[in-house]
Amino acid sequence: MKKQLFVLLILFFVTLNMFCQNEKQFFVGINPSVTIEPSYPKGAFDINIFPLVIEYPLAHNLDIRGITVLNYGFRNLSSALINVGAEVSVPYYFMFGKNKPAVSSGFFIAAGSAYTRNIYYTHNNVSIFLEPGYNFSFDNNFSLIIDLQYGRTFFIYDDGSRITGNHFGVKVILGWWLK
Repeated sequence: MKKQLFVLLILFFVTLNMFCQNEKQFFVGINPSVTIEPSYPKGAFDINIFPLVIEYPLAHNLDIRGITVLNYGFRNLSSALINVGAEVSVPYYFMFGKNKPAVSSGFFIAAGSAYTRNIYYTHNNVSIFLEPGYNFSFDNNFSLIIDLQYGRTFFIYDDGSRITGNHFGVKVILGWWLK
């Protein structure tokens, strides 16, 4: 577990250093999230305690976005760290005006995937999804991103059993474009 967190932090700092060397602007923000699953006991929920978001423009209208996942689960009997992982999506922004804005903004649709290790219930989660959304940019500096995520999640248990279920989520991301 500590090794996974260490690798995740090293990857974050290496990636951030790469972005700082480039002239393009990149987005750094947070994705505060709460997870409530139908299978959870009554009153149980998870909070992402390390909700870091990095978005970087790859090409005209196409970005790549990474989000860290470190969910702490609140339970009636014993609360603990539940999930560790990350999510990657590739948003395509539809630019309806003639001028390209300095930062990505407006309506987008993204394809993405997520991998998390549930250390509490001992299984891996792999999700694939589509997410339409809107990036509200204020003065090409601050952004508020709201999107809906829909797809499938594959639960791969350590005992060999597998379950597949629908995946639905609402995201709110807050952050700043840096150079």
